[in-house]
Amino acid sequence: MTKFKKFTTEHPELCSIALLTLLCGAFLFLGLNFYPLLDVDETRYAIMSRDLANSKDWNVLLLNSIPFLEKPPLYFWIVAASIKIFGKFSEFAVRFPIALISTFLVFFTYFFGKKVLSRKFGLLSAIILLTSVFFLILSHVAILDMVLTAWLASALYCSFLSFKVEDRYKKYCWWGFWTFAGLGFLAKGILALAIPLVVMFIYCALTKNLKELFKPIHFIIGLIIFLLISMPWHIVMFRDYGWSFVNEYFIKHHFARLLSHDEFGRGHGIFYFIPVFIVAFMPWTFIFLASLAQGCKRLYERYKNAQGKFVEKLLAVTETKDEKQELLLFASIFFVVVFGVMSISSTKLPTYILPVLPAAALITGYFWCKSDNEEETRHAIAISTYLVAIIFILAALITSVAYVFLPQTIVEMFSTFKYTVLIGCAFVGIYLMLQLKTKRTISIFSGYVITMFFVITFAVTNLFSLIYSTGENELVLFSNYASSQNTRLVTFDFEVKPSTKINYSEYVYFIIHDDFDQLYSLVSNKAVPTFVIVKNKEVLRGNYQDKLDKYLYPIQKGKKYSLYLNKKIPDKNKLIMWIK
Repeated sequence: MTKFKKFTTEHPELCSIALLTLLCGAFLFLGLNFYPLLDVDETRYAIMSRDLANSKDWNVLLLNSIPFLEKPPLYFWIVAASIKIFGKFSEFAVRFPIALISTFLVFFTYFFGKKVLSRKFGLLSAIILLTSVFFLILSHVAILDMVLTAWLASALYCSFLSFKVEDRYKKYCWWGFWTFAGLGFLAKGILALAIPLVVMFIYCALTKNLKELFKPIHFIIGLIIFLLISMPWHIVMFRDYGWSFVNEYFIKHHFARLLSHDEFGRGHGIFYFIPVFIVAFMPWTFIFLASLAQGCKRLYERYKNAQGKFVEKLLAVTETKDEKQELLLFASIFFVVVFGVMSISSTKLPTYILPVLPAAALITGYFWCKSDNEEETRHAIAISTYLVAIIFILAALITSVAYVFLPQTIVEMFSTFKYTVLIGCAFVGIYLMLQLKTKRTISIFSGYVITMFFVITFAVTNLFSLIYSTGENELVLFSNYASSQNTRLVTFDFEVKPSTKINYSEYVYFIIHDDFDQLYSLVSNKAVPTFVIVKNKEVLRGNYQDKLDKYLYPIQKGKKYSLYLNKKIPDKNKLIMWIK
């Protein structure tokens, strides 16, 4: 033990990097292939990337053989390259780039924190980010939100670092800002540029450094770098698709999403992201809220003690006197701007909150660092930890009692891991309580890390597979019947489910309403074997079983979906042989 302490004292940087590498490997990469691709977005983007990998034209994204003009291509290029490198289309090949990008952001957070404050602050902030619920979950699901978060946060890290380096290196930091903004624009669109610019404009204005943002060597050269990264693909797409691309890509899926939710059906109130964030940043949420309360209290004291009129007093509140206050001002603006933009957007999804987590991790990491010297902060951490422990213990109790009152179907669904949840939640809650007894902040912190390792292990071994088993598994199974040549596949009266394309490479006819005229036109030709997937609940609700039976014959009935064929087969076991 003495030798280990001596080694860590003599090689702190090596130990920090080794610890982060170990944690990222355990939290982000283990289990990527333990569960199938999940509908809707992960499956859709994975299939598009697979088709792109097999295509000769990497400019055009295709979904169900139709040009997909909603998103820029960088994410799909990365996943397609991963599929090429690993040599096959698999869950691991699809998710590996997201885990890698997540790891990059964790390490960048560490190096950023180390540079602006201390190694301890950087390490704590990086681990807090890594072990927050949404960061962990979305590092294991191959969708675009993590890519936007990584490039957006990296752009902001670079710009803030420009105030912490020697003058000769400032331009490289600002060029890094524009580089990451360009990558973000090519991965997710205009938010990756707009949000970092707004954050840094506000920060530079409050700290009287606007000239740094607009200095020609920073702004003009940086803008050129941004355009060189982001514009070539957009120019090619405008050349090939003209104003239809502008309307679909920019107007509909950039500005319309921000201003209206009517077409996308994802409208929520302005306070929607408050409860979402509370869940997303667990188990660190209560400590973040404690730091927020303490920060607001001190800002109010500064406001009362400031001289002058209202505006002058507000400016005095935002005045920074040392590097700690500069960091907190930056992280606070980062958090408020991202949270505000997402909240005022008319179109909202829970995953949209992800870009605020790096800012929250920085604020929480700073608060935790203060606990070494402030009794008030240590007390706040202790109370927050008690709350988290109580939540886990209550979860164990609820799990043990709830089975008595739940419907049998739900009991059967959760029965495979009932005792895992019960024992695991009880263990985590008690473990956190025991760590509090030590009164050592490092022991309490390690308790949080172990807690989240249990959570992500449970998710990749049980939870994700449970989500897949609630109907998607049937869609994949049923589409296998139609995977042979000279067949047709139709889904009827339910939303588009890309999982039907996992094993079926031809065009799928997605009929999202009960349009029987369109259905009959597709199934009336008996010479073409046509498989139809219907949703059992919709058949009952619409009471149209007789209409289905008019042209179709049942092949297989599942719990959520059923499969029909437009030709009667005497022996279902010979179905695939008949198709061939």
